Amino acid sequence: MDNLIYQLGPLKVGKDLDVSLDGTLLPYTVRTVRDVAPVLLDTDNLSKLSPDTVLYRMYRDAVQAVHRPIFEKYRLRFDITVLQSLHLGREFNKTLGHFHPDFSPGTSYPEAYQVLHGEACFLLQKLKDGIVDEFRVIKASAGGAVLIPPNYGHVTANCGKDPLVMSNLVSTDFASMYSEYVRHKGAAYYMLADGRLIPNPSYGRLPKPVYAKDRLNVRRSLYLDFLENPDSFSYLAAPSPQIGVSGDLQGVAEGARQGRRKK
Repeated sequence: MDNLIYQLGPLKVGKDLDVSLDGTLLPYTVRTVRDVAPVLLDTDNLSKLSPDTVLYRMYRDAVQAVHRPIFEKYRLRFDITVLQSLHLGREFNKTLGHFHPDFSPGTSYPEAYQVLHGEACFLLQKLKDGIVDEFRVIKASAGGAVLIPPNYGHVTANCGKDPLVMSNLVSTDFASMYSEYVRHKGAAYYMLADGRLIPNPSYGRLPKPVYAKDRLNVRRSLYLDFLENPDSFSYLAAPSPQIGVSGDLQGVAEGARQGRRKK
C-alpha cells in the first residue's frame, strides 16, 4: 500500500480508503451521496457529485484473528471508518447519523471513538420527551478520543483537509437507529464547511450549541488499550446511567469504576 496515510502494527489505511490487516484487504460497506442525501442541508448544490460517489467506507470487526475471542467474550466490536475529504454542498462530508437503542430503560448503549488520521467534528444531540434538549460539538484530531454517552445521537463530520480515519468500540448487542435523523432531514444543526452551525427548522426550538472539550483518556489506542485491560471497557456493553458528558472525561477505566460504584 504505497499511498499509506495511517499504520498501527498490521493495520494499514491508504489514501484510496483501502484498509488492510495482516496484508489482507478488509471487506467493507459504503455510504454514497444517494444514501446520505436524505440528511443533507441542500441537495441542489451537489451537481458535481454523482449519486454513486462514495462518501465513506465502514470496515466492521477489523480485528486480528488471534484477538477475536477476547472481543467476542466482552461482546464488543472494533470498526474502522474512513471519510473522504470533500464538501456536500455547503456542508462538510459527514455520516448519516444515528441513535442507539436502550440497554436498560432510559439508558442507551454508549460508543467510544478515536481519530486516527485527520480531524473530526462530533455533533451530539440528546432528546428529552422527543425534543432536542442538548446539542454538543466536540472537535478531535489524530490521537484524540471521544465517548458518545448513553442517550445521545451523533453525526461525525470530516472537518479537516485530509481523509478522516476513525476507529470505534461498540457493543455487538444492538443495531444503530437512523430513522430520527432521516425523519428530520439531518441533525438539529448543520455544520457548514466554514465552521458555522445552522439550525435545522425541522426540530423547532433548539438549545444553544455547546462547544465542548470532552475527551476520553486513551493511552495508546482503543484497540491496544482494550487488549491490555478489557474490563475497563465493559461499560460499553453494560452501561450505567451515570455515564455522561460533563467537562473533561477522565478516561474509560475511571468512568467504568465510577459507574459501578454509583449503581
